[in-house]
Amino acid sequence: MTAPAQGSADLTARGVTGVGVASLVAAVSTNVVLLIAARSLSPAANADFLVFWSVLFACFGVLGGVQNETTRAVRVARTTAPAPGADPRARVLPIALLTGAALAGALLVTSPAWGRALLGPGAPTLTVALALALIAFSGHSAVAGALGGAGSWPMYARLVGSEAIVRLVLVGAVALVGAPLVGVEVASAAAAATWIGFFALSSRTRSAQRAVADVDASAFVRRTAHAMLAAASSAALVVGFPVLLRLTTPTSEFELAAPLILAISMTRAPLLMPLNAYQGVAITHFLSHRQEGIRPLARIVGAIMGVGAAGALLAVAVGPWLMRALFGTAYHVDGLLLGALTGAAAMLAVLTLTGAAVLALDKHKAYASSWGLATLVTVAVLLLPLDLEARAVLALALGPLAGVALHGIVLIRPDRTGR
Repeated sequence: MTAPAQGSADLTARGVTGVGVASLVAAVSTNVVLLIAARSLSPAANADFLVFWSVLFACFGVLGGVQNETTRAVRVARTTAPAPGADPRARVLPIALLTGAALAGALLVTSPAWGRALLGPGAPTLTVALALALIAFSGHSAVAGALGGAGSWPMYARLVGSEAIVRLVLVGAVALVGAPLVGVEVASAAAAATWIGFFALSSRTRSAQRAVADVDASAFVRRTAHAMLAAASSAALVVGFPVLLRLTTPTSEFELAAPLILAISMTRAPLLMPLNAYQGVAITHFLSHRQEGIRPLARIVGAIMGVGAAGALLAVAVGPWLMRALFGTAYHVDGLLLGALTGAAAMLAVLTLTGAAVLALDKHKAYASSWGLATLVTVAVLLLPLDLEARAVLALALGPLAGVALHGIVLIRPDRTGR
């Protein structure tokens, strides 16, 4: 039996605007953190910081699957009654924290195999910082997902914005006192615990500990695992790309790659930071408008492609000057390269959005498979015998394009129920 649907009533103008402001704050804070690192560290040390930054946010990106599935599951649970005789619905926060602890344990156990190669001499300290940040961010993901599923968008926006601001403050403080590279890296990870302060001060946030999914614990874990597999592929493309680049590039060539890596981060942030913040909004929107087919998605995709094209032209025109003005002459990047990277970021934004639509239709396997295909294509392109910049641009464009194509097939083809 279905309870009265809340529809899109949860998506008030105030809530959507709040998420937009929070995403803008997160994007600006992220870019300022990158600016602080570039100004306070040498180019070689900054290349190491950018790799740690990528590993950190790749870990957070994997847990983004917890947030996305929690948003969907809590939303459906609030609009449907449990089936007669069904097992108790899963509480999302304890399962998320256990998931984060399991990932942290796996990270610590495997770190001797990859830690020093990726993180350098500070690997022992940094792997512990990453493990603690994973556990902390699993709580953030569950709380943010529960708030989104419940339609508490103003509180969701405050949480997302505050987490980014806390990171900026911590990194700024350690850079101001002249902390070494490891200190800047640990500070960037510590902000993952921001949600605990919200838990202590906000009764609305504490309500997330009572949030339940639409299914029992075992089913919720399976669906979350699919979402996390997709999120892992997403994280590899969105924030973990410098790691893939490092693993497929000779050390002597990668040491000179800091300008390219920073350019990739700068061209992605204007599109991807807001879109990542809006994923929960997108999932609930698609859930509320499933009867309209792909029309709502097509409108938003068209808008993203338009913004991406305008951004690419802007990057060609003023990007090189902006990079030099913000980061110094050591970070010169050609305008055509910046434009191409911006266009590739738009394709990745489309993949993120089509993925939200597929997840809203409860097609978890297709969601994970599409992101996996995008990652495989990206890695395959990175292995081609081309120069570093060509490999980066082609990998960032062709991988997401493959994933979007598979998402499109899933969204257009009706399922067995005729939806």
